[in-house]
Amino acid sequence: MATGLGVVTGLIVAAVQNFVIFAQRATLGFAAERRIALPDQASFLRIAVALTGGAILVTILSRAASRLRTRQPIDPVEANALSGGSMGWYDAVAVVLPILASVAFGASVGIEAAVTQLGAVLASRLGKRLGRPRSDLRVLVGAGSAAAIAAAYRAPIAGMLYAFELVLGTYSKRTLAPIGLAAIAAVITIWLLTGQAKPFDLILGTAVSWSDYPIAVLMGGICAFMGIGVMLLVTAVERLLKRLFRHETLRRLAAALVLTLLSIRFPAVLGSGHAAIDHAVNGDIVGPQALGLLGAKALASPASLGGGFRGGLFSASLLMGALLGQVIAWIGALVPGGPPLNPALCAVIGMAAMGASVIGCPLAMIFLVLETTGDFDAAIVVAIGAVTASFLTDRLFGYSFATWRFQQRGLAIEGGHDVSRLATSPITNLVRPPKRSLAANADLQDVLRAVSTAGARGTAVYTLDGDFAGLVDPSLVEVAAGERTPLPIVAADLVYETSPAVTPKTTLAELIDIFQNDDRPTIAVIDPADHLNLIGCVRARDAFAMASAILDAQRREDLGIGQ
Repeated sequence: MATGLGVVTGLIVAAVQNFVIFAQRATLGFAAERRIALPDQASFLRIAVALTGGAILVTILSRAASRLRTRQPIDPVEANALSGGSMGWYDAVAVVLPILASVAFGASVGIEAAVTQLGAVLASRLGKRLGRPRSDLRVLVGAGSAAAIAAAYRAPIAGMLYAFELVLGTYSKRTLAPIGLAAIAAVITIWLLTGQAKPFDLILGTAVSWSDYPIAVLMGGICAFMGIGVMLLVTAVERLLKRLFRHETLRRLAAALVLTLLSIRFPAVLGSGHAAIDHAVNGDIVGPQALGLLGAKALASPASLGGGFRGGLFSASLLMGALLGQVIAWIGALVPGGPPLNPALCAVIGMAAMGASVIGCPLAMIFLVLETTGDFDAAIVVAIGAVTASFLTDRLFGYSFATWRFQQRGLAIEGGHDVSRLATSPITNLVRPPKRSLAANADLQDVLRAVSTAGARGTAVYTLDGDFAGLVDPSLVEVAAGERTPLPIVAADLVYETSPAVTPKTTLAELIDIFQNDDRPTIAVIDPADHLNLIGCVRARDAFAMASAILDAQRREDLGIGQ
């Protein structure tokens, strides 16, 4: 199944790449994915018309998708984290078509999000058709995503690691075979179709020297700060345009205007940036030109995404990293007495470091650079740069671009870890009737006897009309019993003042959150239609035991134990 999935995903990636190239030639007059157009070779009127048309088309497609379903489409990471790997064709259509329209008309975004979405949806639908359990669905979604990234960059190991680090959020021997087979099959398929061994023709030239190691640390730090800046800039542009323009079409047209102005001097900002990576690493874009294009790309991609074009920062982060490496090598050469810097090596370190910061997959970025360059002698310095960038981004910001966007939507997702089981587990099996019941006018001695026998199973208090008044608070009973002189109090005076709104529809995740913020041992479960009707009680220790059992079973599935 995984091998077949990889083959089909490889075919999809090849089709998407060829479509984008054909569409860019038709709209922009040149294929931005294949070559860089010089300023005197590009028709800026044509670029402006293309971007304007793209803005309108993306709006039409987005509105059409929103009319199909009221919910937002989910991506592979969100599906694995919240839906057990369940995705539908709507998720493919609503995500992929606007991305293809954006890239085809010149927006400064990548197509990786489109191909990973297609691979993941195909895998999820296949798994559901075959009746696979949710644990297998999650693995298949990871396999589809891995195959897409592997085929897009002809880098099977990078695709596998992308799935483990981001889409699944964990590695296990059980998941290695399907994800590995899918990635390898996808790469072989696209090799047979295109005959292209690597997407980039990168040549490092010289060997690594001792001075490259501290430079790798420095570059990792700079890439971390720049990556954080780019992610924040996307949100800042989005908020600014929403304040300035009420309609989303106007926001996209404003972004199109920014892209047109930037492309007058730097046409290479258009599209994903694949073509420019070759030139950046191999020394065709250096010095002030690299600095200018770096600044333009760092504005163009946030303007595109913040303005409402669809896509991702995968390839954009690689290009910005390569350009940053060339800029650092250029500045280093101007420093008197400074160590000699290899511009190509600095560029590939920057690619891995910037990708690790923005995408959040340091191992995948390291191997993507190594597989696309074919030079494993640079492995250590590339790893140093990527690890440094990943560490600083995590400590200073705490998000990758994907998880940052989740945070903006109010989703507490840190990756593809399955956090949905507690959120979908009902508490009905935990509900028990209270051990003891009392009338509201029962005296203190009756309350003491009831609490001593009920313990943590709860003592319910009812009014004379039979309505539920609350559960007895054992701490109040202890205080009242400790007084030297008997207090004139009754059971109604000893119930909890407030009670959390727990009903049979409350999920286990919500219940755990309530118990973590409340020290009471037992909580009442009430009828949502009648808050004066007690259904039963649920104990904290039962809730935590059930949550622990569910998480333990999930962990065993992730590790492939007992399967």
